Amino acid sequence: MRILLSEKSRKDLFNFLRKELNCNSLKELSELKKIPLKTLQTWLYEKDRYIPQIFIPQQIKGNLEILDEKEDNWGNVKGGKKTYRIILEKYGLKEIRKRQSNGGKKAIKLNRIKQIPIILDLDNPLFLELYGILLGDGWLSKLKYKEKTNWLIGVSGNGTLDREFFLHIKKIVYGLFNRIPYQKERPQCNSIELNFSHKMLVNALNKDLGFPIGKKVNLRIPNNIYEKGFPKVKYIIRGIFDTDGSFYYDKTPVGRPYPCISISMKSPELMQQIHDLLISEGFKAYHYHSTKIDNITLKGSIQLKKWLAEIGSSNPYKLTKMQKALVAQLDSATDS
Repeated sequence: MRILLSEKSRKDLFNFLRKELNCNSLKELSELKKIPLKTLQTWLYEKDRYIPQIFIPQQIKGNLEILDEKEDNWGNVKGGKKTYRIILEKYGLKEIRKRQSNGGKKAIKLNRIKQIPIILDLDNPLFLELYGILLGDGWLSKLKYKEKTNWLIGVSGNGTLDREFFLHIKKIVYGLFNRIPYQKERPQCNSIELNFSHKMLVNALNKDLGFPIGKKVNLRIPNNIYEKGFPKVKYIIRGIFDTDGSFYYDKTPVGRPYPCISISMKSPELMQQIHDLLISEGFKAYHYHSTKIDNITLKGSIQLKKWLAEIGSSNPYKLTKMQKALVAQLDSATDS
């Protein structure tokens, strides 16, 4: 479906996208969505240009003034009517029915193709990072209300510290799945949530990667990803650290601050996978296991420098703290 919007609504749509995705320009939005800049300019400025419905987020669609709607193939339909008249005059009704029959068979095949479940890109760093985020502070849910079923994907975070990070998550989701998550505020517990609906994605994450719907139990990185090794799994580790990880200073016996990277989760098998992979890559990681929670800790400026170089962080709050700590450690070493 393609939609014709009023001039004001076109501006409202693009202003909404810029604000929700923190894009300062059409060029930035073009790079995010991998849509040519010229195409976006046409959709924004040309009053008779129809915009694909899939480009318009559900959150704002109800507030836009829609002047007209057409099927995606409306141009083909117009041309088809003309072709129909020509064929009818030249070959007769029998040839028309023959072509209609062949077209119907083709349409059935195309319909089957459209119903194929979503294919997860297990080599895409952004998808792997999102998967790590979901393993950390995310969830899948299937909620039934009256006769409708909602298939939701959500992520929770700190209402003060994670706001910039949530902009990053929104961009990933929009870039990969053309959804802009709805941000829910929970001031009573200083937390925020992102939620978006995607039935095929929920089913793919559950069936293909074993991510549970509902209560998160027995979490692990599936073999079809883990076997790809550190070059791919490091993005999952980054997503987990950015949600369930922390950076802090621990004092040595002589009282000097000591930088520490830590991940804590109630998922012993997943934590063992992470620990084994870190060790295989030369990290000096300590795995502490208990009946309540598992913890992985890396200590010292050497480990901090290696983490930033090889894994990194997409959470601006944590990344800034780690970078400042590394600079302070280097300055201290220089002074001594």
